[in-house]
Amino acid sequence: MPEYGPGQGPGPKPITEEDLSAILGEQRFAVLATNKKNGHPHVSTVVYSWDPAERVVRVSTTAGRAKVAQLRGDPRAALHASSPDHLAFAVAEGTAELSEISEKPGDAAGLELLAMTPGFADPADERAFLKQMVKDRRLVIRLRVTRLYGTVLLAGRLGDLVGRKALFIAGNAVFTAASLLAGAAGGPGLLIAA
Repeated sequence: MPEYGPGQGPGPKPITEEDLSAILGEQRFAVLATNKKNGHPHVSTVVYSWDPAERVVRVSTTAGRAKVAQLRGDPRAALHASSPDHLAFAVAEGTAELSEISEKPGDAAGLELLAMTPGFADPADERAFLKQMVKDRRLVIRLRVTRLYGTVLLAGRLGDLVGRKALFIAGNAVFTAASLLAGAAGGPGLLIAA
């Protein structure tokens, strides 16, 4: 295993656009950066969805949020998402556009917000969701991505032996499997047994 001195460690490794898209697609939480009037960045944690075919990040927000006002003044934005182990990240840069505010249950904005959810088994829940979007004055931020970039940090002997990309993919697979198991767990006993 490589040894690193104080303050040293493995350098970042470039990853492919496919890998970056996969990081964006696997996550639900990220940090959105917009620009304040004074030029300083404004960052906020958001729930988002990624459409790789359209290269669009969609963020649900409410009309009164600072990020909405900032994007009306300067539509440039970036979204930063990290892998579950924080050893890789992807940044999606682009120009944002804002949907209309949802004003009537089932309008275009409401349906776009609905499409961002995992879905509802009961149609009554879907109707309640659409009504809530109107009540909340929700809209969609669409970040049209013009640039993706990021890196991966993988160190140690295993990374040297099997390759960093293979280790990155295997690590994500293990995390996903553990997450699925944790979601299916009826209690901590099952997690401990696993």
